[in-house]
Amino acid sequence: MRKSQIIYGTQTGNSQEVAEKLKEEIERTGFEIECMDMFDGDPDTLFGCAAVYFVVSSWGEGEPPDDSLSYFNKIKGFPDGHLKGLRFAVCGLGDSGYDIFNGFGKDLESELLRLGATAITARVDCDIDFEELSDPWIETMIQHDKSIRAAVSANQR
Repeated sequence: MRKSQIIYGTQTGNSQEVAEKLKEEIERTGFEIECMDMFDGDPDTLFGCAAVYFVVSSWGEGEPPDDSLSYFNKIKGFPDGHLKGLRFAVCGLGDSGYDIFNGFGKDLESELLRLGATAITARVDCDIDFEELSDPWIETMIQHDKSIRAAVSANQR
C-alpha cells in the first residue's frame, strides 16, 4: 500500500507541533505515518505517496522558513505535471499582521497544483491562534487518511 506522509516547514516550532499532533492522531487509529521536517525530506519521495499533508509556516513577509528553502526550490524546479496523481493538503501558519499572510502556504499550494497534484481540501490559513483552524484541519485529514486505507482494504479483498 502506498503510504501517506506529513511534511512540515517551521521557523519557531508551531508547524512541527501541528504536524506531530496529526501524526499522533493518525497513529491512534492504528496506522503508521511518516512525519518529517522539509530540511530532512526530499521531494522525490512524494511520488510513492497516497497523500501528503503539509504543515508550513511563513516567515517575515510570507517567505518559507530558512530550513525549508532547499526543499521548496527543488519542487519549483520540477516540470509542469510532474506530481500528477498526488493528493495533498496544506495547513499554513502565519501572522495576519504582515502584508503577505501565509505566503509560503499559498506558494506551496500553487506549485503543487502546477505540478498536477490534487488538493484534498481547501488550504487552511491559520493566524496566531493557529489551533482554532489547525485542529479542525487535523480532524479532516484523519478522516481522509482513514478513507484511503478503507478503500485499499476493500480493494484487496
